[in-house]
Amino acid sequence: MLPRKKNMRAIVFAVILLVQYSEQHGSGAPPGACVDQMPRHSGIQAQTSVPPYAITTSASQVRQGDILNVTIGSPFGAPVPIGGFILQARQVQNPDTIEGIFVKVPNTGIAQITNCRGNNDTVTHTSPEEKQPLTFQWKAPNDLLGGISFRATVAQGYATFWKNIESPIVEVVTPNTVITTTERMSTTPRTSQSPPTIMESKPKPTTSKPDVIYQGCADTKLCFGVPQNCISKGDCKAIVAVFVAGDTYTFEIQGTDNPKYVAAGLSKDNKMGEDSSMECVRNDNGRISLFTSWTYPKAEPYVKRSDSPQEIVQLLESSIIDGKLYCKFRRDVVSVVMGQTFDLANNKYNLMVVSGDSMKDADRVGFHSLAYESTGEPLALATVGSAAGASKLLLKLHGSFMLIAWLGSSSIGILLARYFRQTWVGRQLAGKDIWFAYHRILMVITWLLTIIGFIIILIEVGGWSTTGDNPHAITGIVTVILCFIQPIGAYFRPHPGTKKRPIFNWLHWFFGNAAHILGIVTIFLAIYLQKAELPIWSVYVMAAFVAFHVIVHIILSLTLCVSEGRISNGRVNSFPMKDMMGQPRQMSHVDRSTDAPFSTFRRHMLSIYVPIILIFVIAMICLVALAPIAETYNSIAGV
Repeated sequence: MLPRKKNMRAIVFAVILLVQYSEQHGSGAPPGACVDQMPRHSGIQAQTSVPPYAITTSASQVRQGDILNVTIGSPFGAPVPIGGFILQARQVQNPDTIEGIFVKVPNTGIAQITNCRGNNDTVTHTSPEEKQPLTFQWKAPNDLLGGISFRATVAQGYATFWKNIESPIVEVVTPNTVITTTERMSTTPRTSQSPPTIMESKPKPTTSKPDVIYQGCADTKLCFGVPQNCISKGDCKAIVAVFVAGDTYTFEIQGTDNPKYVAAGLSKDNKMGEDSSMECVRNDNGRISLFTSWTYPKAEPYVKRSDSPQEIVQLLESSIIDGKLYCKFRRDVVSVVMGQTFDLANNKYNLMVVSGDSMKDADRVGFHSLAYESTGEPLALATVGSAAGASKLLLKLHGSFMLIAWLGSSSIGILLARYFRQTWVGRQLAGKDIWFAYHRILMVITWLLTIIGFIIILIEVGGWSTTGDNPHAITGIVTVILCFIQPIGAYFRPHPGTKKRPIFNWLHWFFGNAAHILGIVTIFLAIYLQKAELPIWSVYVMAAFVAFHVIVHIILSLTLCVSEGRISNGRVNSFPMKDMMGQPRQMSHVDRSTDAPFSTFRRHMLSIYVPIILIFVIAMICLVALAPIAETYNSIAGV
């Protein structure tokens, strides 16, 4: 009998263990699972197949403080029983943030409301028994505007569960927003058959509708976006839309690329400064705020909220979805900002739209690093259709002139002065040696194009203007100054052989090369300017130019060194740059009647250098003139 008693005890012990194992987490998700929604089922991972469950909501929008019905069920024909689950509302922008509270669960006693990061922010099961679709009531928070989605982990059994099942996005809007209530299913497609437990991969939607801000741009709203022609394609980096109904002016603004802010401005011209601005700002906590501000022309504080009344705008909706920051708001028809009256019904304004990825401080937006554009002319805000941007002709002329000056004429002119002083001996142009005549012509072209380009950009921007963290404007003005003083110094150069001539040679060499190097650096910096709209691969074109330019200089420098040390018939061929050493040349030992050694080779190198440099110049001018190149190509190709 003793062995039988031992066997019975072993059986009872095993049954107790099995009961404890089967009841593990049966009364709800464990406390540690509420954040990551991962069941603590030892050694068991979530399924990677298509989940046989879906989360539906009773509406695509919910007002602050209102109730929304949320259902966990099966999107397929035959319902799949639910074993256990945990359900929460999560911010779209910050998925770790749980929002709202649950206020009601089914009366069957198989679900409960619990706490995770806040009171009543989670619902979970109370028993592991099979359940049919469950509907809960969720209350939207009063301090949130933006997108949320309901996320759940649902288990069929202890060893089979699916994580990150999400509902379609629900927008939390202001209490006075008019919304319609229709049940919305998640993106899992319906089928007439119950699916197998294991499937391959979750399908994704293949088509998408344009964002709501683009709807009506052709017939009911005034729209303006960046870059040009983006509205018809629905891919603007930043866009502002104005809808007028009677005396109600409703604005929408949206920026892409996960901006920190997107703003629209009302201006009397197409220059930034003395404008009434409206800012849609993404705060660090994920909330979205609307502010008004006043912009100052080219002086601190640039943008100031305290100088603009905040009550002239009323936020209606806001969201940040897929990196797109969006605000919808109304603005008073008549408002007074900094002593100026903004009458939206009777006056015309240039629309401005900007976006950036940083803030100067808590109360000031940062530089418009992502997008900036203004309409070309003042418009009545009741106008319908897509507005055209301001002309960029002056901007493109500035870029083209500087490219010709510093990639083209100055590069060739410096090369001639350094390596061709004793080439084409005996030949002259306008009474001057060939090398000097062409050097002077090319440097005069450089000077003229630089000064004209500088004047053009001052007209374009309306005076001195910074470019945010990009030092393009600073290096550019230094280049212009160095370029401006070069011909003045050359006019007063001392005669060869005098004591001050070496000083002139050093200064002329230093300022010329410094201007050329800074000019090239300034062009590199221009590629990163948002206003230039140049493709980032333009950097590689410029890098190729620099590499080619340096290689040619190295080759010609080697020939110069060899030719200076070459003695033929007791005569040494010398180059005038020796004056830089402060030692007068021994003219009796220098032969100036013939070309220096390797002159033929240098002429061949010049015949290669000039056409390739011109190719680089033309390529960069095309990028500037046709910017943005991708949109221009698509427009020409009819894409």
